[in-house]
Amino acid sequence: MAGRTMQNPGDESMISNIELTNQLSYLLDKERNERLESQLPPDTSPSNIIANILSPSSVVITSSPSTLIRQSQQGPALGYLRIGFGQCGITCERPGRDYVVKLARPAYKQGLWADFQAHFMVREASQQKANKNAECRVPRLFSWIPESKTKWWDKNRFLFPEISGLLPLPTPALVTEHILPLPKIARQALIERYCPPGLQANVSADPTNRDCLARLYLGSRRQRPELLSPNFTLRNFNLHLDQMLEMELPVLLFASAMGEALAIIHWAAHVDGYDIEFVLGSEADAYSVYNQDIAVSLKLTPQQVLGMSSHEDLDAKLRTNFKQRSTRMWVLDFNLCHIWPEEIALSEPDGLVSHLVQAFFDNDPYYPRPHGEGDIERELWDAFATTYSQKAEQILQDKDKRLVDLPSRFINACISYVK
Repeated sequence: MAGRTMQNPGDESMISNIELTNQLSYLLDKERNERLESQLPPDTSPSNIIANILSPSSVVITSSPSTLIRQSQQGPALGYLRIGFGQCGITCERPGRDYVVKLARPAYKQGLWADFQAHFMVREASQQKANKNAECRVPRLFSWIPESKTKWWDKNRFLFPEISGLLPLPTPALVTEHILPLPKIARQALIERYCPPGLQANVSADPTNRDCLARLYLGSRRQRPELLSPNFTLRNFNLHLDQMLEMELPVLLFASAMGEALAIIHWAAHVDGYDIEFVLGSEADAYSVYNQDIAVSLKLTPQQVLGMSSHEDLDAKLRTNFKQRSTRMWVLDFNLCHIWPEEIALSEPDGLVSHLVQAFFDNDPYYPRPHGEGDIERELWDAFATTYSQKAEQILQDKDKRLVDLPSRFINACISYVK
């Protein structure tokens, strides 16, 4: 036995489960991609692939649940993979399921609770006020799991083997709809177009690049488009306006969708929208016994929330038939948002408008900017501002008359801000 390292059998089992979970994630991604490729005409060029797939109107009809999907939902040992991380938490998926779990970092437990509250307000407002076929979606909100919910954690803690060295568990968790990544064929086209040739093989092989959502930067062009990034990654891929134009994406549609979404966030949800993100990702239509958003009031105190059901058998309730999958624009990440009562708009309108303008410009350049240098920039701003104003007017039409002019004051203040 001399010279041998003793290994804990539990460690070996954990490594095996991680490998199995990674393999399943790869196979599911491969299967989705093969279905998508079968819908495309032969010899489709990379640029046409991107234009077809990244347009929100694209729809791919697929079959009923595959053997892989059914197996993934019946495999209790298969755990969660880390697919994203941010200031307040780490996001994990369980391959084959249409939800993700966001785990709070130790110093940001209240930040994740703020994420839950603002997300709830925005989701509810969107359900009530968004147009029937609105282009911008808000992920469904399924559950809030406090760290004291021992029954849930006793059942699920072992399913997070990748997290054990990164976060102390249990910790508060937020369960939301999974925004599926862009399909492999689109990811490969982005790599071929924007990744340095010498890095393309490694980038393509890196499993973290499967977790690809594209951030829509309508308010930004690349300063040196001829230079390819030596740090190229597909995770949280920044898609600038000049790239969208190169790929002939429907940028005016994106601008209008952002305008409608922000009007709902401001004037129906009463959320400032600070540091939210607008991304392109895939969508799967789901049917299940449990397909409704969490039906609780945000007047609940944290103590009351501790008594909420923690969805002990989430997997049995979330099922998908993968009947349709299409690229969608999504708005997400509400952990830095603030909720403001309507009374503030009446008592301190100037302060509120100033705050909303600051949140608008402090964000990454998702929104079109006023006074753009080119014709397309001006068209984008007009589309955004017009849709924002129209949706806000619709939302406020039955409200106190003193609120009606606040959206136009916001737009005018944005214009003045950059003059």
